Amino acid sequence: MENNLRVFAVDDEPIILDILHATLAADCELQTFASAEACLSAVADNKPDLLLVDVSMPGMDGYALCRHLKDDWDTQDIPVVFISANDNNETRLLCYEAGGDDFIQKPFEPAELLSKLSVAARILAEKKALREQAGYAQKTAMAAMVSMGELGVVLQFLSKSFACNTIDELATALLDAMQQYDLQAAVQMRMGSEVLTLSHNGRNVPLEVSVLNHVRESGRIFQFKSRCVFNYGQVTLLVNNMPLDDVERCGRIRDNGALLAEGADARLRAIETEILAARRRAGIESALPRLYATLDGVQANYRRNCFELTQVMIDYQEQLTKAFITLGLMERQEEQLSGMANDFVTRLVGTQDASLELVGQLEALAEDLKVLLKS
Repeated sequence: MENNLRVFAVDDEPIILDILHATLAADCELQTFASAEACLSAVADNKPDLLLVDVSMPGMDGYALCRHLKDDWDTQDIPVVFISANDNNETRLLCYEAGGDDFIQKPFEPAELLSKLSVAARILAEKKALREQAGYAQKTAMAAMVSMGELGVVLQFLSKSFACNTIDELATALLDAMQQYDLQAAVQMRMGSEVLTLSHNGRNVPLEVSVLNHVRESGRIFQFKSRCVFNYGQVTLLVNNMPLDDVERCGRIRDNGALLAEGADARLRAIETEILAARRRAGIESALPRLYATLDGVQANYRRNCFELTQVMIDYQEQLTKAFITLGLMERQEEQLSGMANDFVTRLVGTQDASLELVGQLEALAEDLKVLLKS
C-alpha cells in the first residue's frame, strides 16, 4: 500500500483512534478526529483519499457525515469505510443507503483493515489513472477541435482567394486570415514589375519594405525570436508576434502559415495568368477591326487590279490581232501566237483566283477569332 495515502479516521472512542493510529500510521498519512464536525472542518481544507467513519457518534453520526460528503460535488468521490460494532443487515443497509463504500465490524483485525485499505488504494490509483487518461483524451480532443478551427481559417482563405482578382484584394484577404489567429502580420506580393507590401500600418511602409526585401531570401520558413517568415514563390509573409509561450500553437501557426502563403502564391500566379490572358484578349479585340479594314483594303485593291489587268489583256489581244494584218504572218504562225497569248491570259486569271481564295481564308480566320472572343 502506498504510504502517501491520506486517511481521515472519525470515532468518538479514543481507544479506537489509538488502535487505528498504531495500525495505519506506518502505512499511510493518518489524521484522527473525535467528531464528525471536526472532520468536516478539516475536509474543507485538505481532502483525504479515504475516510474511516464510526457509525454511532454524538451529534452528527456517521450516516449524516457520509451523506454530507456525498452531496458535495468536491467530496462525493471520496471513499467512505464504515466501522461499527453492529454487524447486522439493517446497519449494513443504512451504510449503503448513506453512500458508504465498505464496512468493517468492531473489533477488527489489523490485517483485515490493512487489506481493505490496500484494495481501496489500488482502486484509487486506477481511478486516478482513468482520470488522467480521460484528461489526456479530452485535451487531445480539444487540441483537435482547435486545430480544425484553425485549419478552417485556411480553408476559408482559399475559398475567398478565388474571388480575388487583384494583388491588393489577395494581400488584404491574407492579412484578414492572420488576424483571425490574433497575429500581426505583413505581406509582400510580387507580380511582374508590380511589388506590393501591405500590413495594418498601410501600403509600402518603407521600413516594412526593407525588412521583407531582406527576409525574402531567408528560406521557405525562417523564425527569429517572436517573428516567423514564410516564403513561397512570389509571396513573403511575416508574422511579428509568434506565441512563444505556447509551443503547440507555434507549431500549428507554422503549419497553417505555410499553407496560407502557398495558397496565396498559387492564386497570385493565377491572377497573373488571368491578367496576361485579358491583355492578350484585349490586344486581339483591338486588332480585329484593323484586320477587317486591311482585308477590305486588300480586297478592294485586288478587284481594282483585276479590272485593270483584264483591260490590259483585252487591249493586248486587240493589238495582237491588228498586228497580224501588217506582219504578213502565215495562218499557222498567227494561230501559234494567239494560242501562246491565250495560255498566258489563262494562267494570269488562275493566279488572280488563287489570290482571291487567300483573301477569303484570311476573312474566315478573322471570323473564327471573333467567335472565340465571344465565347
